[in-house]
Amino acid sequence: MMRTIVVHPRMSVQGGGERVAIHSLKAALRAGHTACLLSEDFDIAQVEEFFACEGLFSRVERLTYPVFSPRLVRGLHLYQQLFYHRRQIHRLLSTHLDFQLVLSTQDIGYAPSSESPVLQYCYFPDYFSHIKGEGSSPWWKLYYWPARLYYHQRVKHVDKFLSTSEYTRHFVRRVWDRDSTTLYPPCPVDLYKSSPCVKENVVVTVARLVPEKRIENFLEIARNLPALKFVVIGRVQSGRGGYYETLRRIAPANTSFIDAPLRKARNVLAEAKVYVHCARNEQFGIAIVEAMAARCVPVVHDSGGPREIVTQDVGYRWQNTLEASQKISTLMEDDELRERLSRSSASRAELFSNDVFESSLAATLKEYGA
Repeated sequence: MMRTIVVHPRMSVQGGGERVAIHSLKAALRAGHTACLLSEDFDIAQVEEFFACEGLFSRVERLTYPVFSPRLVRGLHLYQQLFYHRRQIHRLLSTHLDFQLVLSTQDIGYAPSSESPVLQYCYFPDYFSHIKGEGSSPWWKLYYWPARLYYHQRVKHVDKFLSTSEYTRHFVRRVWDRDSTTLYPPCPVDLYKSSPCVKENVVVTVARLVPEKRIENFLEIARNLPALKFVVIGRVQSGRGGYYETLRRIAPANTSFIDAPLRKARNVLAEAKVYVHCARNEQFGIAIVEAMAARCVPVVHDSGGPREIVTQDVGYRWQNTLEASQKISTLMEDDELRERLSRSSASRAELFSNDVFESSLAATLKEYGA
């Protein structure tokens, strides 16, 4: 039987990348492979409960190592972390040589060197692209320069790339001069298949409360539509409390915040009529798909991966907040239009389900043997 190992060091993050790792293991099992996960130690019960995959880790093998603990000054944290994980991954793989296929689902900096084929699931190729901005100091550019070189050097150790969207695929080709296969990430659309809720005049967004999510744009839209209720669902990230406090201070009276992960506030999404996404040039947008599955009409910024999710028959895309406000107003005033788009949204969300991801990835894994 083919033995496949999924390399994903930081399972405790419990984000979209960890969801990819979970369903990659399921895809390997579906392909008839023996599946193994290589990672730091983590709380199995907590991860299985969070991702609704109870019993999964009783069906897969595990290779684990102690959780990374920084020992040097904070400024060297990135390089200390990369060195630690690379050393631990190499140590474990050098003593377990019976894997015929390696699938890396964290970013490429963690992809191991192996004589077996290595597949890399890619979220975005230039992981440190944020340092190119005009506001980046020369010191930070110099700090990240070795890491960028290292990430680019890892490309030659990968046999096949899987991109999270056509948007990412374009950048993989441009930055790394490699082709890739688009495989949209798994989205938990099944969670919203229960009886449809009665929709209310609520507009919702779901995001980590960090500046790159541009929640201030959502507040500007709310200010333009004072008769509607707007809700922000998202966790305050450690060390980013200042941004959250700024948002609370400038928020109009018709806006409320729910400091919780989406899994604990799904009822709010289910009752909302419209979902707004303000981040720009995102690689994909799992929250958009979840909102569509909950029969929210998506109104998203016209950039990046969300362009591939939100077609004209399911929702709207916008370039500025005034345009977004107008689209929302149209939806709230025309129930027939909104209900038609709502049904189409739920139908399209099925194209990004966990099952579609697992089936597609299983077919790819079978190309390397059964």
